[in-house]
Amino acid sequence: MSNVPKSHRKEHDFVAVHNLIKLRRDITELAIYDFGYDKDKYEKSIKNFEDRLKLDDDKKAQVIAKMRKKNESYFADFVEEETAVTRDLMRKTVFEFEMGNSLFPSGDAVLMEFCEKRKHLDNAIGYLYCLKQELQYIAETLPSDKNRYITIIEDIAREVSLIKGVRRSANKFLKKKK
Repeated sequence: MSNVPKSHRKEHDFVAVHNLIKLRRDITELAIYDFGYDKDKYEKSIKNFEDRLKLDDDKKAQVIAKMRKKNESYFADFVEEETAVTRDLMRKTVFEFEMGNSLFPSGDAVLMEFCEKRKHLDNAIGYLYCLKQELQYIAETLPSDKNRYITIIEDIAREVSLIKGVRRSANKFLKKKK
């Protein structure tokens, strides 16, 4: 056992794999629950808006019909499409990380293998930044609770720093070459 308290220990590279799987599960769960979008709750807000709207009946009906169409469109198209996109980004992130993390440069081609390892880890980081941007877009577009996304965004930032640590620790392969 270590004499260093757990709160003072540095995170190990294996934590990156564990957190990546947890992050993938969290993204899947968020998508299953439609990114926090509640169709019925938005319909209630449309009804409240309709009750307070001071327009003639014809214009009022047009505005409310437009809002209801938007509500249906969000649920039918947007949520479904974003579910596929976010889950695909996570799948690619895990794929790239595992590809990069499974390479152990050795022999005469150590520099080429090191560059390949680094490229895969860079791609994993890039996909995480794309996922973060996609979640930002979803949070701004959907009428839902934005606070749901805060922990996932923080987890993404933590995962990026862990992958950068894995990438940094791979520099030992270059030191062997010298």
